[in-house]
Amino acid sequence: MTENASSRGRTAAAWILTAAAVALISLLYAPVIYSLVRQWLDDSNYHHGILIPVISAFLLWRRRGELRSGGGRHLAGLLLALAAAGLLITGTAAAELFTMRVSLPLMILGLVIFIFGRNAAKSAGGPLLLLLLMVPLPYIIYFKITFPMQILSARLSAGVLDAMRVSVMRRGNILMLPGYTLEVIAACSGLRSMMTMFTLAVVFTFVYDISRTRKLILVLLSLPVAVAANTVRLVITALGAFFVGPSFADGPLHEASGMIVFMAGLLMLLLCAGILKWTKARQKE
Repeated sequence: MTENASSRGRTAAAWILTAAAVALISLLYAPVIYSLVRQWLDDSNYHHGILIPVISAFLLWRRRGELRSGGGRHLAGLLLALAAAGLLITGTAAAELFTMRVSLPLMILGLVIFIFGRNAAKSAGGPLLLLLLMVPLPYIIYFKITFPMQILSARLSAGVLDAMRVSVMRRGNILMLPGYTLEVIAACSGLRSMMTMFTLAVVFTFVYDISRTRKLILVLLSLPVAVAANTVRLVITALGAFFVGPSFADGPLHEASGMIVFMAGLLMLLLCAGILKWTKARQKE
């Protein structure tokens, strides 16, 4: 058999195994994927989750050449897939959605390594592990974090308003201004923007050509960036109520508040990424 024929045979076998893997995942994970998509659509905290598989698929497509040169099938991938199947069974038995959903990216990664080889983990590992960010946090953890975030957001906003000489009094998560009371509810805690900014920062690490250390710094910076962006939203809302009136703060500003947080966070995140890239360029000089 010639080398070309052998190569075509391996490619055909890889395609057959890939089709079988897709069929297996579709069969095993259909209820998990359905519930996941429903939560993305219904829960405003996780609307960004629907974009993550698209981004992951795009990154994998860009690295398809590296996948094809992965070195052939590897047993480690099968072991990872079996471990993921164990998580799926355990999660199903315990009716625990988080465990079932987390097993999905691990199953895909395991099958990719098994079909395309151990070297495929280097090129496919990052984009596939990105899928973990599409999995909503368990509600017990979400609500455990939410209230401290509400208090932090209220405290920071009150500090900024006080520095601007705006009369404000804080009681827990409530900001009291002349003629207006602003309650920092769970939806305004900043946790939603934190999850979005964290996801964006991780995506940026695939886009920006910077060192691993700088990538880690960028991801960590996404957390204070999200808090700062949410503080901007609360301060603008309070200022609108103070200078224009409560109807303005509860009307146009309330409708645009989500976009304000996202744009403020995105601009700050892009600035951080630009600075990190600039420091890398300066280091080379």
